[in-house]
Amino acid sequence: MNYKPLKIVKFMNSGNNEKEYFKRFDSFGVIKAKLFPHLSKRGEFKTSQYELFCVPIQEIQILTQEIFANSNRIKELDDLLPGVAKKQFYKEQLYKAIISTDEIEGIKTTRKELSLAHRSLAQKTKEKVRLQSTVRMYNDIQQNDFLKIDSLQSIRTIYDQLTEGEIDSEDILDGELFRDNLVSIIDAANNKIEHVPPISEKQIFAMLQSWVGFINDKAVPVLIKAFLAHYFFENVHPFYDGNGRTGRYILARYLARKLDIYSGFVISQRINQEKKKYYEAFSITGDADNKAEGTFFVLSLMEILKNGQHDIINMLEEKKAILDNYDNELNQADYTELQKRILFILLQSKVFIDDPNEGISDNDIIELLSHDFAKSAIKRTIDHLEKIGIIKLTAQRPKKHLLL
Repeated sequence: MNYKPLKIVKFMNSGNNEKEYFKRFDSFGVIKAKLFPHLSKRGEFKTSQYELFCVPIQEIQILTQEIFANSNRIKELDDLLPGVAKKQFYKEQLYKAIISTDEIEGIKTTRKELSLAHRSLAQKTKEKVRLQSTVRMYNDIQQNDFLKIDSLQSIRTIYDQLTEGEIDSEDILDGELFRDNLVSIIDAANNKIEHVPPISEKQIFAMLQSWVGFINDKAVPVLIKAFLAHYFFENVHPFYDGNGRTGRYILARYLARKLDIYSGFVISQRINQEKKKYYEAFSITGDADNKAEGTFFVLSLMEILKNGQHDIINMLEEKKAILDNYDNELNQADYTELQKRILFILLQSKVFIDDPNEGISDNDIIELLSHDFAKSAIKRTIDHLEKIGIIKLTAQRPKKHLLL
């Protein structure tokens, strides 16, 4: 790509990139965010005089088309899935999204913890369980509701609900809604200061008020808006801890609504796999010599999202092919209709979730089939399939079986 960061243009033009900057900033069709990020140079705050902008270069336009086409393909594949497969795949991607976004922050989260939190929500237990609030927030993505952020209080509410019980005492907020003291972003690779966000809550208020206006501006193309907004939120860094998790959750909710649920879930998974590219994109945009150009950040995040969508499409196509192949074999085998129905449910459960411990319970199978068969007959058939070695018992409370 011949389109280069302004910092490189400056180096190539003997320390001058003003002409190229104005050529880009004043070009026809450029997206101007009315947001003024904190830009740094060699680990020190340099300026906040430049407005965040994005030039919709050809690569961005092509990626936009590919991303929407991928999203349509994901929705087509999801619509072809039977009920149990759909439910299990959703749960699997939800778990991966939370594990990934925590891992980016260096937080260890296990499937077992998520499973416990998920079960406590389903059973509506009053006992407090770690990650219960986080799982509830991500589970809301399935409803595909509009996440309304129209005030600074709504940002704080999202943060509180998402990080409930997850913030250390030394990182408790000391302002009215946000932090009110100095914080620095350290590059883990070289242990040097990478970014200096605004210090006071007054500054944070002003910057986030502009951010709220930007995300509600319907005149901005949705993907460019999503990624510029994500950059600026992390640039403001309104909390001592939990900024990344909060910012990526907001991004996931937005992508899930504008594209599809799995594009929302997969963004954190793919960012976790491409962390270097993700943080380099922040570094380029936050460099004072690049004068708040967000083009390369948008481009990088679009590429990351596209790669994640390909992961989802490949998984769905592969798992659907396995399901169809086995279903054909099952229909030709010498089983009763009830046995076939039970085995097909267990197959969906096995294929569409990675951990067999998360498989469907016998009670859920009975509930699913009870409209067509007597519950006692379903129980007897499950026991018989276990006895002849087609399935095996994997858990007692509740009872679960795995297809062999």
